[in-house]
Amino acid sequence: MSDFDTVHGIPAFSLGKFTFLVNTPVLVIILVLFFIFYCIVSGVLVYHWKAYGMGKKGILVAEALYLMVSAALFVLAILGIHYF
Repeated sequence: MSDFDTVHGIPAFSLGKFTFLVNTPVLVIILVLFFIFYCIVSGVLVYHWKAYGMGKKGILVAEALYLMVSAALFVLAILGIHYF
């Protein structure tokens, strides 16, 4: 197997004797782990915005924009995995 082959149209990556097949369950696990990390970082970020933010109106706009764009990106990632 070369460095990049496909198995039923799904990319398979070979690292010596270890072959890593990218499939839907693997992508879902990666997305869930990233979402957990994202929630932790976002919680810290929102806490600091609220605790140390100088302009309250600007902070609310930044929070809303951050959370809306993040939600849109997660929806796109879920749709991408679903149609993969």
